[in-house]
Amino acid sequence: MLRRLDEDGALLHLAKEVDGRHLSALTVKADRPVLFERVRGFDLRVAGGLFWNRKRFAAALGWPESELGTRFAAGARATIEPVMVTDAPAQDVVRTGGDVDLTELPIPLLAEKDGGPYISAGVVIARGDRGLNAGCYRLMYRTRNETGIDLVTVSDLRRLYEARLARNEPLPISVSIGVHPIEVLSAAFKAPPGVSEMTIAGGLHGAPVPLVACRTVDVPAVADAEIVLEGELLPIGWTEDEGPFGEFAGMYGDLKHNPLFKVSAITHRRDAIFQLLQMPWENAWLGAAATEAQVWSVLRTAGVDVVDVAVTEGSACRWSVVASIRKRAGGGKNALMAILSLPDTKHALVVDDDVDIHDETQVEWARTFRVQADKDVIVIAGAQGKHVDPSVRPWELAKGQLPMTAKMGIDATIPEGIPPLFYDRIRHVWLDDVKLEDYQ
Repeated sequence: MLRRLDEDGALLHLAKEVDGRHLSALTVKADRPVLFERVRGFDLRVAGGLFWNRKRFAAALGWPESELGTRFAAGARATIEPVMVTDAPAQDVVRTGGDVDLTELPIPLLAEKDGGPYISAGVVIARGDRGLNAGCYRLMYRTRNETGIDLVTVSDLRRLYEARLARNEPLPISVSIGVHPIEVLSAAFKAPPGVSEMTIAGGLHGAPVPLVACRTVDVPAVADAEIVLEGELLPIGWTEDEGPFGEFAGMYGDLKHNPLFKVSAITHRRDAIFQLLQMPWENAWLGAAATEAQVWSVLRTAGVDVVDVAVTEGSACRWSVVASIRKRAGGGKNALMAILSLPDTKHALVVDDDVDIHDETQVEWARTFRVQADKDVIVIAGAQGKHVDPSVRPWELAKGQLPMTAKMGIDATIPEGIPPLFYDRIRHVWLDDVKLEDYQ
């Protein structure tokens, strides 16, 4: 993937030696993905900024920007089981036991108030009762062979860990760092029950994802990863401090208590590249394709004639959705109810197919001139919320209580009873008959 970006002139090579403290800042300042060739005190190169905006994320995947949601939906339906291999580039170098030392990895401090350096681009794989489970979880550096792991929110990995914890048993996991964006995208997706995220990745690739057995734990890892951490989540429960952390919503999450990950092996390629996934936008855009795919799916299930779907960047590519439709009578409200049924969606706006939803001015025009608040705004109270949204006041919740939120939908389609001619937009006269360059 990096080679393809490089051939397209879309990768910035920094050959000058970089202080590891400045990896995050330089990644943010760069106008394209960065490959740091030399990091002071480390033998590994570092790649960062791959998913910083919609254009970069699509380029990393090798997909057209306009097809993020539709491509993900199609690939996710065509699942392909992974294949186990014995010869894995991720195990060119193997360190176990006393040779395990996380300080040999250029783990960066990402934000000013973070509780420590974080590994943010790892695909975590564990065995479950329904097969392999994969997800993306942040890992805060603690010692040369220990990290914290964020398991506060509801997830399959948390469920698997709770089952082991009840038996006072550790949970074996692998963490694959530096994998193809499709593996990261699939791991970040909330797969349906009984569906492994690695089978979704296979569908998106159109070929099985190669996995390799770990050397010290009974769980596989991505065979062509740059770096793999092997180990166990210790059966100590939510007892060790972790955080704060600059979250993908663009704000800091507070100090939490979480389990520990004890690293029993580090394996890597001979010339490994450590991936830095920078908050908030790289994480946010990872959720964009999956969210858009879910919106396409629920609208089609509801019988809505969908034209286009887009998440909004300001909502961390997840909470707010804009969709354009070919409307039948009442179709705007039906579309809103379908979109707001999704657990992560907090705000939805629906427009007609004459509005380009990627043009903020056109969307604002439709919201201004096609909406009457007393008729076209839907509010749903008592819906599922997210801890990272401060407006739900998560600090007021009792231990174990999940947050609730209010959802809002805006029907910005042409209201029934108003002839479309009233929205006939200005077209300047004889535009196609002249060329400015003919007069210069």
